[in-house]
Amino acid sequence: MRRRIDLVEGQILPSGLGSCLRAAMSVDLFVDCANEGQDITLERFLEGVADCGQRGHKEALRVLWDCCSYHAGFEDELKPEVIIDLCYRLAFAAVSPDADAKAIVAKLESDHDGACSSLEKSLAQTGKKGLVTKQNFIEWAEQTAPQITSTLSTFVHNLLFHVRWTQHHLNFIPFAYPKLDQTSAIFEGIHSSNLFALAMTTPLMGGKWHNLYSFEYHGHSMNRLQHAILGYSGSTVVVIETEQGHILGGFFTTTWKKSKEFYGDTNAFIFQLFPTLSVFSPTGSETNFIRLQDGIGFGGNKNMPRLYIPASMEDCNAGVMDKTFREGDLLPGDALEKFTIRSLEVWGVGGDEAIEKGLKARREYRELTDSTIYKARVIKDKSALVEDINLLDTKLYKHRDEARGRAEFVVDSQHDGYVLERSNEQ
Repeated sequence: MRRRIDLVEGQILPSGLGSCLRAAMSVDLFVDCANEGQDITLERFLEGVADCGQRGHKEALRVLWDCCSYHAGFEDELKPEVIIDLCYRLAFAAVSPDADAKAIVAKLESDHDGACSSLEKSLAQTGKKGLVTKQNFIEWAEQTAPQITSTLSTFVHNLLFHVRWTQHHLNFIPFAYPKLDQTSAIFEGIHSSNLFALAMTTPLMGGKWHNLYSFEYHGHSMNRLQHAILGYSGSTVVVIETEQGHILGGFFTTTWKKSKEFYGDTNAFIFQLFPTLSVFSPTGSETNFIRLQDGIGFGGNKNMPRLYIPASMEDCNAGVMDKTFREGDLLPGDALEKFTIRSLEVWGVGGDEAIEKGLKARREYRELTDSTIYKARVIKDKSALVEDINLLDTKLYKHRDEARGRAEFVVDSQHDGYVLERSNEQ
């Protein structure tokens, strides 16, 4: 354990933050140690760890804030990038505290200009003059990035138990970095900072991502998009990159189906991911979550959805407000509501089990659809056959009816045919 702690303190966390993290986790003991002029021992650190794990979400937020505050000299206001950088580094350390340390360090060094700019900008909007208070941070985390505390909780658990999960004893949902099963044109690399930002919005974004549809692999077609998602019953995230480089989308947990009416549930939300993370959760006023007909609409109404992708996939729309989702910009404030899609991807998320269940539901939907189409064709073919038989019957015996209708022909019973009746006048 000492080796793992040294690795994290020496190579992953910024200089000095390791001891500050210990102090924040054992805050009640921190004052005693400071008065005694002693460093916090590993044993006392672990006592604080235990408290942090038991007290839950708000305690973890306090620890994250206090850690950064101690490091900055007990400041009451902090730069957003300081807090986000700590959480970003903890996330890397949480996955496996001593796995491929060189790769982790190299990645962190490459992000020296900003760990996750979309999260930093999002948090900065809650404060003033580029600084945020503890209350700003807590309120922002609870509304926009509720999974941010899981970076600390998961890091601590892995540090103590070396990734040996005992999930039935956990009172938090472990952080899992998204793992894409296919190359993405929107998320650059497996450790994309935008992926990290999206993973902060809900635990269902963590773990395996299965690609259901993308421009690059399936082509620019609404028909192909609908074929890819119809019947899928798992959680899905729709991610759109515009020609201007902005990223937005929506998250949904209901089965995709064609419908003239809206459907969905309150787990749904729409978001701006880049340049600033903004999450627009349901207001509770209306339930117009998804409508899949010729195009796809999210929120708003039938005439004007909040986010709309038409059948042509051109002249898309991203509005600022509606009654289903909270008000806010899906695109940056200086951008127009109309946009052109550069890339569009739909991913099945929620972990291996949820994805397999969703794919099974899609297979069953396709089998049922194919069966229905086949039966309809059989019925149509039978109708055509009956029509052909009737036509054949009419043509085959038409001459008989015509012959029977002539007065000069009579039945010849002896020779099974007809004979011309001779006139008695002759």
